[in-house]
Amino acid sequence: VLEQHLFAHHFRGGGAAPVERALDAYRNEDGGYGHALEPDLRGPVSQPLHTALALRVMDAVGNCGGRRAEDVCRYLTSVSTADGALPAVHPSRRGYPAAPFVPVVDDPPGELLATGPVVGLLHRNAVWHAWLFRATDFCWQSVESLEKPHPYEIEAAVAFLDHAPDRASAEAAAS
Repeated sequence: VLEQHLFAHHFRGGGAAPVERALDAYRNEDGGYGHALEPDLRGPVSQPLHTALALRVMDAVGNCGGRRAEDVCRYLTSVSTADGALPAVHPSRRGYPAAPFVPVVDDPPGELLATGPVVGLLHRNAVWHAWLFRATDFCWQSVESLEKPHPYEIEAAVAFLDHAPDRASAEAAAS
């Protein structure tokens, strides 16, 4: 249903409200998203991966701010590492079906892959939250320390750099 409403929004002049209502079906009380919004993880629990996809949907319909963004940031704060980084998969996924390549790690590290696109998208939408300061610092450190990055790391770095508030530093890092 979500994809149908997104299609209608993008290609048939449909409104944002039906997309947002469909997205709410994946929303949890903790401010995160679950319920297989990202098909690699099938459980109902909130996950950074699901929540990042929800943010992309909110951005696509022009409503990535306000109370909804505050709730998302509250959830992201609860699952981030001390330095503000997001793990790709949170251990709460244990016991639920997942793609065979999705690990179960008790204390997963934060990764640029998970953090960069989320932080970039929040900056793009002028969201302000205390967690975002730590997460932004993590992204800067990660981008600056890339030596032999995987293509997905480059994609995450660019997603962050495209909307990082310090434009001069972002352009220098990109080059």
